[in-house]
Amino acid sequence: MNKQCIKTILQGGIKSIVAASLVTALTACSLLNDTKKEDVVAPLKELPSGAISLTKQWSRSVGSQGDDALLLALTPAVNGGTIYAANADGGVLAISRASGDVRWKVNVDTSLVGAVGAGVDLVFVSPANGGVIALDAASGTERWRAQTSSQVLAAVATDGDVVVAQSTDARAQAFDANTGRARWSYKASQAVLTLRGNSSPVIQSGSVFVAFDNGKIAVLNASTVLMQWDRRFIAPDGRTELERIIDVQADPVLTSTDVIVASYQGAIVDIAQESGQIKWEQKASVVHSMATADDVIFLVEGKDTVRALSMTTGNEIWKADGLDNRGLSSPAVLGAYLAVADKRGYIHLLKRADGSYVGRYNIGGNGVRADLQSDGDTLYALTASGKLYALSIKS
Repeated sequence: MNKQCIKTILQGGIKSIVAASLVTALTACSLLNDTKKEDVVAPLKELPSGAISLTKQWSRSVGSQGDDALLLALTPAVNGGTIYAANADGGVLAISRASGDVRWKVNVDTSLVGAVGAGVDLVFVSPANGGVIALDAASGTERWRAQTSSQVLAAVATDGDVVVAQSTDARAQAFDANTGRARWSYKASQAVLTLRGNSSPVIQSGSVFVAFDNGKIAVLNASTVLMQWDRRFIAPDGRTELERIIDVQADPVLTSTDVIVASYQGAIVDIAQESGQIKWEQKASVVHSMATADDVIFLVEGKDTVRALSMTTGNEIWKADGLDNRGLSSPAVLGAYLAVADKRGYIHLLKRADGSYVGRYNIGGNGVRADLQSDGDTLYALTASGKLYALSIKS
């Protein structure tokens, strides 16, 4: 059986959409070429003289991040002067971004999965058995709990009126931000096989943008769920169900007029918000959220190639190879640089202008599974062993 194919299943954490989906996936694997050599992990890049260094501002243990086999990504949430983090055992912490001091810590008495969400005056975490728990951002006091139809692995979104969660069964559900009462539900068609995970909904100006694992994006009225438009932006292509996986794991990126979405084994596409018309598209395979700065969008694709594209035209500005198969995280903008972390415990720095490698930091901790977070000047990285770091460019 093709080792790389199995590796794709285990790294992606394919979830069950139909009965015995893992069996189906492994059967599909057996149809692929068994002779392909296992991918080689790239050695560390040689850095230039005068390399850029990161310095640790603080670090804080936040607790277990769960079994590696489950590939949990309990990505923290940055909101105001606080970063909110969680552990798989039900612990939730509010940590000062400036000092690393713990402002409050609570336990919600249930195992947690998925990214932390935060907005307005609420913090959101997701139980392993599905649902959303809302906590008061200032005190950690529980405000409400609501059940969802399946697990919520991506951060929920709120505009202060509604809270929108996307679950792993291709459903978006909205709850009243004050009470947790169910407001509406929208169900998309499900793909046969998908990777474990989802993108987060994005709310802007009363509209909810939700990208699904079937290659469609829907724009819904946040209050009424009335559909403004939906469209397929990528179609599956391939002989086997594995080759036809086109999951959307990256959060939609909104500009003032457009929405940019990207899929696994598919494309990155720019769509007009008003009409749903595609303005440009580029072939790509993306499984992490993207970063933006100065009309440039940065993404990690394929076997860990980093790319920079014009947000206006989609044209490639630069492409950085040399980190093949190191298991890169999402990119994050840090001043004039772009940061990516790998599963071997390193954070790599590239120049935003040209993609050249200029620095590296050994963070250890069994590598980084969660998305990197940044406020532009400080980088926040949560290791697989449960330590949260605040890092900045060494002056």
